[in-house]
Amino acid sequence: MAAIVGAAVAFVLISLLLLVAIIQNSVDNDRLIATPSIPLKNAVLTAFASTKVKGSADEVFSVVQNYKGYSDWSPFHEYKWKDVSLDGVPRVGSMGTFKLTMEDFPERLIPVTLTVLDRENRKIAEKSTSYPKWLLSSERVQEVVSIEGQPGFCEYRTYQTVEGIGAYYLLLTVQEDLNDCQNKCATELKAFVEQEKR
Repeated sequence: MAAIVGAAVAFVLISLLLLVAIIQNSVDNDRLIATPSIPLKNAVLTAFASTKVKGSADEVFSVVQNYKGYSDWSPFHEYKWKDVSLDGVPRVGSMGTFKLTMEDFPERLIPVTLTVLDRENRKIAEKSTSYPKWLLSSERVQEVVSIEGQPGFCEYRTYQTVEGIGAYYLLLTVQEDLNDCQNKCATELKAFVEQEKR
């Protein structure tokens, strides 16, 4: 009996080790991006999108940091913050919620904390706080950069990096959906800014 139990335990352990190896081989290290709160060594996956926008970097960043106006250009994103300045912009450390509404998925309400608001470098970031870091955590960064030699144009970048044990599940099941979400956001911001400039 002891031999059967020992063989069963050995089989389970070997199966788990093989599963861990398969999952770790699914991580695309070349696509990982560190965020202000998630170092590269902890990152499991990053969903990234970038687009060239006709408009100055300052104009585009003013749209990005206007959380109240997200529904004007991104109908599937909505933020609500507890601690905001007079102009409605949240302060670093402010807690709030991020509502994500996408086709074929149930609406999700995610608690977040604003981790970066850097107006000089036109960068903003918020981190999810639903679960402990070791289990599942993500941080989304949005930044706008000028394009050298192309006055009147800038680049908008949006990316979300995920860490924790639960991130491996997302890597295997919804990685493409996370990328689609970032691409949709970039496309809609570009369309909104360029439409406003007409």
